[in-house]
Amino acid sequence: MMNNIEKRLESKGDLSERVRLADLEKETFDVESMLLDILKEDFKKEAPPGTSFLDWLKSKDDDYYKRIKLGSGGSTSKGKIKEPVDVKKIDLTGEFLKTADLLSKLSDAEREVVRDLLNKSFNLGN
Repeated sequence: MMNNIEKRLESKGDLSERVRLADLEKETFDVESMLLDILKEDFKKEAPPGTSFLDWLKSKDDDYYKRIKLGSGGSTSKGKIKEPVDVKKIDLTGEFLKTADLLSKLSDAEREVVRDLLNKSFNLGN
């Protein structure tokens, strides 16, 4: 039997950091979308006909951007951190017994097909 795994890698923490970053990315997208909507609305109200959106943006001073209100949001200094979800426990013995029961009900030909598919899936050869 050929094994292509040279060394087992250790797991590095849980997914809580990824979840936090995904939430932060979504919040950032929401804020950017809201800001763009406000800018487009102001552009339609204020820009003289024939002015491009980019030229209109360049014509605004820093105070204009500082005065933009983004709704009733809270502090932007800290993102919301979700609590990690409990790990789902799997009854390995029960799953093994279900699999063994299923295999016992298969014909020899069906078992050979399953064995062949497993070997191909895990690149084990014969």
